[in-house]
Amino acid sequence: MAGCAAFPFSLPMIPRFWRKRRETPSPPYGPVIIYHHIAKTGGTSLREVVQANYKGKALLELYGPNRGSVAWYEAYYRSLSPERKAAIQCIAAHSAHYIIPVLDRPFRVFTLLRDPVNRVLSLYYFAKILTRKGKGKGADIGRLLDALGWDLGDIYRHAAQGEIDPEHASLLAPFFNGQTRAILGPHLDVTGIPFLPGAPASLHNALQHALHILDAHYELGVTEAYAQSVQYFARVFGWRRVFIDHVNRTKMRPSVQELPPNVIDMIRAYNQLDVILHAHAKNYLEQHLKKELKSEGG
Repeated sequence: MAGCAAFPFSLPMIPRFWRKRRETPSPPYGPVIIYHHIAKTGGTSLREVVQANYKGKALLELYGPNRGSVAWYEAYYRSLSPERKAAIQCIAAHSAHYIIPVLDRPFRVFTLLRDPVNRVLSLYYFAKILTRKGKGKGADIGRLLDALGWDLGDIYRHAAQGEIDPEHASLLAPFFNGQTRAILGPHLDVTGIPFLPGAPASLHNALQHALHILDAHYELGVTEAYAQSVQYFARVFGWRRVFIDHVNRTKMRPSVQELPPNVIDMIRAYNQLDVILHAHAKNYLEQHLKKELKSEGG
């Protein structure tokens, strides 16, 4: 695809703890774009745009269960022939960013971030829909909530009382700064991030790491400005096919305005890192759009 062989920006330096992998001699592969598809951010719609712009072997989609580890991506990437690696221009998956420490070539990641109240609400009702017939983690979350008899507010009320069973923590973690956890996954042990309200000192390290990773490696958009985000990504990566239809919207879910105010407050309190990252992404997009307008105006 034209426009994907080189990026119109300078690539960041590889952090020191990644350099050892880059010292191994390898063919001079071209740059690769990584679509980190964070769940319930409008990412399925963006996936269709990606599919329209990368055809055949240029697109490597790795959606599927049990792939959220650097070890899995390292084994998979090593199994590819040099010819297959050379053909890849874009890698897409919920866990695609786990390939970052493995790559032997320049890369850039892009993703959408979403207001955490809307995202948590969408996640909750999506999991409930999957409860009876679905598979995967979303269905497991729905079945757990059904077994516990918890509604959305109950998740946070039990967290406030310290009543989250450690055996359930991994399934409930997406309700507690889930986007931050997703971004940090390849870099930190996110199971150690506690379910706490606000942004206390115990969460400061996670927040700073997440911001650093975003600033070093990501192009950012936000779900609430989906059209502008897709158009921005298209300009950055040279996409020629762009459309802004939304797909995979969670059906039969209430609006945020229909939630009790105390539940909204609890969601926001227990997702403060996501609130900060979402604001960061929104500002990132706005600043880049302003620069583009200024450049076009001379």
